[in-house]
Parts: sequence; structure tokens; C-alpha cells
Amino acid sequence: MNIDLSIEKVLNKLTEVVRCGDCATRLRFGDKECPHCGSDLDDQLRLWSKQMLEGLDSPE
Repeated sequence: MNIDLSIEKVLNKLTEVVRCGDCATRLRFGDKECPHCGSDLDDQLRLWSKQMLEGLDSPE
């Protein structure tokens, strides 16, 4: 895959707004738990990461 396309896909994924699944607080890069309700974000972050990796594998 073209490296420029891969970089573009990663940068696009990083601009998505990620919210806590429990209270909908907007999360910042690096948050491991919700700054508002304290909910653990591991499952949500793993799903986000999986989606990014799958996006890199897609030919588009």
C-alpha cells in the first residue's frame, strides 16, 4: 500500500471525536479512563484501534 495513503488514513482516524460510552464525554488523546465519570476506556480504545487497523488493510 502507498505510504502516503496509509498516513492519510491514520490522520483521518485520529481526527474522529471519541466519546465515553457511559456519559458521552469527549475524550482526549491519551485518556485511559473517562475524565468525567471515571469509566475504564480499554474496550472502547481497543475497538477504535481495531477499526483503524482494518481501515489500513482496506484497498480504498
